[in-house]
Amino acid sequence: MIALVLGATVGVVVSQTTRNILLLTTRASNNALAWERGQSVLSIIEPRALHAGFGVTYERVGSLFQRSFGGVAGRNDWPPPGGWSDRGPIQVWIGFPSGPQGLWKLAPEVEGVFRGQGLAVLYAVPSALKAKLDGNKPLSMSAGVPATIKLTPSENLDSERMKERLPTTDKRDLRSWVTFPLMEFPVYASLYEKGSLTIRLAEGSGLSATLRPYDEMHYLRGERFQAKNDGLQSEELRTSWTSAEHRVEGVLEMWFQWTPSKSLLEAWVLTTGGEASFGRASRPREWPTEAPWRAEFESRDLAVVRGSWILKNLRI
Repeated sequence: MIALVLGATVGVVVSQTTRNILLLTTRASNNALAWERGQSVLSIIEPRALHAGFGVTYERVGSLFQRSFGGVAGRNDWPPPGGWSDRGPIQVWIGFPSGPQGLWKLAPEVEGVFRGQGLAVLYAVPSALKAKLDGNKPLSMSAGVPATIKLTPSENLDSERMKERLPTTDKRDLRSWVTFPLMEFPVYASLYEKGSLTIRLAEGSGLSATLRPYDEMHYLRGERFQAKNDGLQSEELRTSWTSAEHRVEGVLEMWFQWTPSKSLLEAWVLTTGGEASFGRASRPREWPTEAPWRAEFESRDLAVVRGSWILKNLRI
């Protein structure tokens, strides 16, 4: 009898130990997957953030877009880019747009910091092409007046590559705009032909700028991010926001803080690797107190991944 009791007890202990080991293994696997997903989100956002506003002066973004695309700063009833706020290339927002044309609400400023669940970034993509000007002399440009320039090095100027980077000549499409950092103004690229590019300075009364020899050209792009349907979703800015693209699975929520006075952008990403291994999960200590929290998160194994960047390319 004693042997039977001891055997049963040992069996229960072994069974429970085995179960705990399996749960611990599952939890470790879930946590590793959640961490990997969070890092994937940061790897997508980081290069865009670090190139935010490159070639466009911070306080000019909204007004230049309004001149070039038509619109009123901060008016959600204007399609972007014309409705881009005067806050600059980094926009933190709250609320959830319901579609490509959905309206979005900018986060309020509280003691010099903008906090919210979504991020929109106007950024520059390096082209490895530089302006080759006649006589290597600076070129003065006036608003709306076209100028044709050469680009160098010529070996990179194959037509297919340019079509990928400048796929449209529609002036209201952001993809037809480029920047030259020393100018601090965006320009409209209306025609590329035989190694030459025709550009126009953003329109506006009395607006002028100087293009300098061998200033590198960058392609202007805009993108916004939010966590939706258990994943990272992004939308590209063209003549309007494109349909959302699902980028990374298991992203439950994101939280952004933008402090312009410090050029500091911070991001927290709440991710999951699977169902909770040991009952309901508690709110992670790393998740900011202001960030949203829903009861459904407690049924998942969670991880919080944080990113922090000083945006040196922004001239504030």
